[in-house]
Amino acid sequence: MSTRTSLALAASLAALPALAQERPSEGDLFGGDTPETKPAPADAPRPDESSLFGDTPASTPAAQSAAATAAPDKPSATPQDRDAQALGGPSATNAFDTEEAVEDPLKIGGRFYLRAYSQANEGVSFSNTTFSAPMLVDGYFDARPTERLRGFVLGRLTFDPTRKAGSLGIVPTSTSTSNVAADPVVLLDQAWLRFDLDHKLFITVGKQHVKWGTSRFWNPTDFLSPQRRDPLALLDTRTGATMLKMHMPWEAKGWNFYVLGLLDNAGPANTLGRVGGAARAEVVLGHTELGVDAVLQHGRKPRFGLDLSSGLGPIDIYGELALKKGSDAPMFRMPQGVSLGDLLGQFQGNGGMPPDLGALPIEAYYPEGYTPQVSGGATWTFAYSESDTATVGVEYFYNSMGYPGSLAYPYLILQGQYQPFYLGRHYAAVYAFLSGPGSWDNTNFILSNLGNLSDRSFITRLDVTHRALRYLSIEAFIAANYGQRGGEFRFALNLPALRMGEQVTPPIAVAPPTIQAGVGLRIDL
Repeated sequence: MSTRTSLALAASLAALPALAQERPSEGDLFGGDTPETKPAPADAPRPDESSLFGDTPASTPAAQSAAATAAPDKPSATPQDRDAQALGGPSATNAFDTEEAVEDPLKIGGRFYLRAYSQANEGVSFSNTTFSAPMLVDGYFDARPTERLRGFVLGRLTFDPTRKAGSLGIVPTSTSTSNVAADPVVLLDQAWLRFDLDHKLFITVGKQHVKWGTSRFWNPTDFLSPQRRDPLALLDTRTGATMLKMHMPWEAKGWNFYVLGLLDNAGPANTLGRVGGAARAEVVLGHTELGVDAVLQHGRKPRFGLDLSSGLGPIDIYGELALKKGSDAPMFRMPQGVSLGDLLGQFQGNGGMPPDLGALPIEAYYPEGYTPQVSGGATWTFAYSESDTATVGVEYFYNSMGYPGSLAYPYLILQGQYQPFYLGRHYAAVYAFLSGPGSWDNTNFILSNLGNLSDRSFITRLDVTHRALRYLSIEAFIAANYGQRGGEFRFALNLPALRMGEQVTPPIAVAPPTIQAGVGLRIDL
């Protein structure tokens, strides 16, 4: 953002999903597409996380031009170097050999993240209240032999001892732990190589994070991530996608252009015809930053996006527009005013068999014409004391692919198309952020209130994060669900046994959630 409040706001919003003092901004974490970085403590013995998980100032074209100096020519080969002479010859040179090598080219580090969550449901006793304790461990190797060459690998281990082995469940929860399996799972989050050509073209190839969009809660133009982000999670645990990214900056204008080849975002590209492509332009026009992008992938509708951020006096505004024609997945039309439970009661199977889900009068259809998704909001950062500031914001999301009510939610779960935060047609959010108020310099407070206006269900959540020691952070949250029973944020389910083809599912009964609470411990090295 380009107003006088943009720098403070960038630091504040970067801390909303995680700790302000130690987690990098989302631009840094997802591939370094934004210039803002967060410095590490002065006494830290290793590079700050923004340099480890994204671009550093030294990786920008201007800084690289200033830092990259040609090293003295190598001495001629000695008799013991006959292999080098035979294979390369005196006239053969390596372009990277002219770069000054660093003394410590490899950094090793990671993250250890322990969490514990509990969710109370209406009518459920204390002893039967759900509980989960997921564990996440990240480890990375960051190799920088020169200022112009970098390789990065990050692996992840997830484990939840409170879940039954081999089970993930199909019923959604109000926490972000539903995708953590009981059995230990090892994932590859990132594995990429980055270099430049003549300080003008910057290339990153491999599994990486590239995040588009400017909104805080809903990012319809975040096309390149395989999963949707959980806007209430303190740490974004999505894994990257494999792609080739070419970045061409125009320093005189402050503009940036990107061309990408996509290898696995819409399934593995095992033929040339399955390789996807994307392009993006970021331009600055006065006080407005504008991004325009497009994505083409085999088996998916072409998608086009527009995002902007600007300033109106002390208020910063932002917005996104995602546009495509039709839909990649079908939508479902329920009989007017009839729930799935009512339908199942009317269509019992023959001979006492459970009802067949495929025999229900539910219409699957594909929307015609363009299906826009639009999000936008505004933030205001103000001083409430001589040394403290607060940030408040509002956001709205229109989803043409959403449903006007909650009747179809149980059917979406059974079809594997239940996507939290993108179910309804209209959403809204109000939030506030305090960073180190008063003498609590190492403590942050985030208050978020999200509502699905289409089904009239809501959630209010307070997050508190505290940096206790140099590398140890403590976090806690409490949330309340209210509004229409059966809505997204007060989801309830009561289904009998039913058939899906040859498979028979057991009865499912879920009471609506009322309160969630959780704590977490995180070590970042």
